[in-house]
Amino acid sequence: MSQETDTGSGLNEAPTSSAALRALRLESAAAALLAHGPLSRTELAEITGYSRSSMTATIRELIAGGFVKETGHEESTGGRRRTIVQFDRRAVHLSLVSIEGVHVLVSQIDLVGSVEAQLRRRLNHDDPLSTIIEALRALHAASEHASRCVVVSLPGVMSAEGDVSLAPALGASMTVRLRDALGEAIGLPVLVENDVNLVALGESTAGAARDHSDVVLIYVGDGIGSALLLDGRIHRGATGSAGEVGFLPWDKVMPSASAAVGPLEARWAVGALVTRAAELGIDCTDHTVVAELAASEDPDARALLEGAVEAWAYAAVVTAYIMNPALVVFAGEAVHLPKAARAALAGRVTAAVPAPIKVRFAHLGEGAIAQGAIAHIETRPRLVFALDVPFDQAPDGKGAATEGGTPPGDS
Repeated sequence: MSQETDTGSGLNEAPTSSAALRALRLESAAAALLAHGPLSRTELAEITGYSRSSMTATIRELIAGGFVKETGHEESTGGRRRTIVQFDRRAVHLSLVSIEGVHVLVSQIDLVGSVEAQLRRRLNHDDPLSTIIEALRALHAASEHASRCVVVSLPGVMSAEGDVSLAPALGASMTVRLRDALGEAIGLPVLVENDVNLVALGESTAGAARDHSDVVLIYVGDGIGSALLLDGRIHRGATGSAGEVGFLPWDKVMPSASAAVGPLEARWAVGALVTRAAELGIDCTDHTVVAELAASEDPDARALLEGAVEAWAYAAVVTAYIMNPALVVFAGEAVHLPKAARAALAGRVTAAVPAPIKVRFAHLGEGAIAQGAIAHIETRPRLVFALDVPFDQAPDGKGAATEGGTPPGDS
């Protein structure tokens, strides 16, 4: 008799309620289909560890919910041909919230990555939550399809419970838990994730890091941050603040626990580069400053860019010594470096790190965050199901990004 259990789910304790067991079966089947592609029910049973009869009932439920479809049959080997099923990635939609400077961008995407609808709103820093809620409501009103969940991409530090402890983009500290407030207002499950973590997940599944599982990603933007992938999983640290390399000391300036900006990023993030470029008479924006400095004939502009390359390499080297990754990926505005500057940056890293290490530049651009959100759904598909089950009783509940909200009732 087959044992009804989850294999490798990472549970804090074994679930006992029928709702929790149902959640495990649904998510295990969905995760297997998302990871492996089309499968027969027998193959699903082998991968998940459940009996074939359990998988048959689970697949029937997923088909009825519009998540899974039958796509054909295996070639016959003399017996009854097995029916092949696959997860319908175009049938599931999520809402993605990105904080971009003074704006909030909300998009509806499917699990292929296609953008179905999108709009931008100016962020009210005195009441950022209201801006996000209003933008999501406008997006959902304009969308042809219903979103199953919301993923918030946020520069900053957030706890496992959804408390945002550092998010300069949102202005003053929030007095409410972001995921819970959004979930209550929108009526959907909400996942809040650091933006650089999402970029790293996206690059690891569909970009520059897809062939490595131990990766450091250095992101250069309004700040300087890093994401740490260990064995293909985001390493968050005890309070969710792992990877804040922008707070590394620089030029004898030590970081302050109460500061919103660290010494390294105060000097070498793109905003600082724009300010210093303007002092040299170079008119540019956050998105053009690297190219403008590289194109300038002014020796001071060249020196400024060389200083940035040195600082960005320093962030990567320090992190590489601690994490021992196989690959360092530079993302954000660093990808706009010309070929010679890219080579100089990579050379500084490989020359300083004794262990063999590769250096690459991100491939996905603005699409990385969407791919990262999809990667979260692939490993945690319960976000798109109507399951009233505690998060720590579903697969991968330990160490996950912050999830909350009030999903629709269990059927």
